Amino acid sequence: MRNYQVEGLNWLITNWHVKRNVILADEMGLGKTIQTISFMNHLVLTRHSRGPFLIIAPLGTINHWKKTIEEWTNLNGVIYYDVYGLDGRNEIKNYEF
Repeated sequence: MRNYQVEGLNWLITNWHVKRNVILADEMGLGKTIQTISFMNHLVLTRHSRGPFLIIAPLGTINHWKKTIEEWTNLNGVIYYDVYGLDGRNEIKNYEF
């Protein structure tokens, strides 16, 4: 990661500790994806947070997110596309973990 990406990651971590919601709003191409994935990985490895983590992204980028998650971490990336509408959402609500 580049220095400014590490700085962004530390900013995310700091805000998480003080329970402040934040948004990364850098210009395109500066590494928001890897900062976010590194933050999720930090939560798993150091805070023992199992997730799940929900990422909502355009269909054109969601496969990139999944690929990057699996390349940079040991996390499992799962893509859910709501083909069945309400029936699919109800099935997920009733799923027992």
